[in-house]
Amino acid sequence: MNLFDMSLNQLEEYMPELTKKPDFHSFWDSRIKENTQYPLNIEVKDRVYPVKGIKVKDVYFDGFRNSRLHAVYISPMTIQESKPVAVIFHGYNWNTLQPHYAFKHVIQGIPVLMIEIRGQNIESPDKNQYDNGGSAGWLTLGINTIDNYYYTHVYMDCFRAVDVARKLSGKTSVYLEGASQGGAMAIAVAALQKNIQFALCDIPFLSHFERSIKLASDGPYKEIYHYFKVHDPLHKTSKALFETLSYIDCMNLAERVMCPTLMSVGLEDTICPPSSVFAIYNHLNCSKEIRVYPEYGHEVPSIHEEVKLQFIASHIG
Repeated sequence: MNLFDMSLNQLEEYMPELTKKPDFHSFWDSRIKENTQYPLNIEVKDRVYPVKGIKVKDVYFDGFRNSRLHAVYISPMTIQESKPVAVIFHGYNWNTLQPHYAFKHVIQGIPVLMIEIRGQNIESPDKNQYDNGGSAGWLTLGINTIDNYYYTHVYMDCFRAVDVARKLSGKTSVYLEGASQGGAMAIAVAALQKNIQFALCDIPFLSHFERSIKLASDGPYKEIYHYFKVHDPLHKTSKALFETLSYIDCMNLAERVMCPTLMSVGLEDTICPPSSVFAIYNHLNCSKEIRVYPEYGHEVPSIHEEVKLQFIASHIG
């Protein structure tokens, strides 16, 4: 094990001060209220799929305020009435999730919706007009204004994806799964949506920004480093930038999560530093578990899929 962050004992006790502003909760509550103004306008197209007993559909729906988003709905021929529906979120600019990824859920009679994040996928273009361009990637896109920031829209798109899953499946209860950016989405949606049964959150991104930006030697946090180096070497905009990020910081959202949550962390993760993961975990007030993988970086071992299956079984029977 090659530690670059804190020791595990330190991580287990690490509970940094939250950075949320006084209007943090009212800001998100107002976005949730605003969301009710926009119809989903769901369109479904059947997809020919080679595996018998599996139905795959391409789904299109309206995102928050603007943009038409794509998702994939995978379901068994016979859906278990007593089971929930699952929603899966993908990683940052790295959507390799194909229908077979959902099979571990589908074989249990559970339908699955896999959403494609706006701007990061060919069929989910981002139509929003931002107040500023991004210096690299998406992390700084619109960062001058929290109301019109990229991830404000993304969080609400993912919020709406849960509503889409409920419409398609006819179910109220939903559980969430995601890794990296997807893990952040799982935390954010669990914090903002109602009737989430549980969340599976692996190696989450978008947490404890000031520390993550200092420690991360690879991955999207470097976009903020790049922003300061190229566009603001005197850090004149630092206070405003971190204020915007505080609203989407999963560390700050953690206390709103009410559902049981399973998390994972690699102690050699140089993309999403371990302390940023524990910053979320230690601020959760819900029933929670975390699996620590000392020799792993920004990935989890295959055995973790078995851990998730056990966790699912313990909550849906």
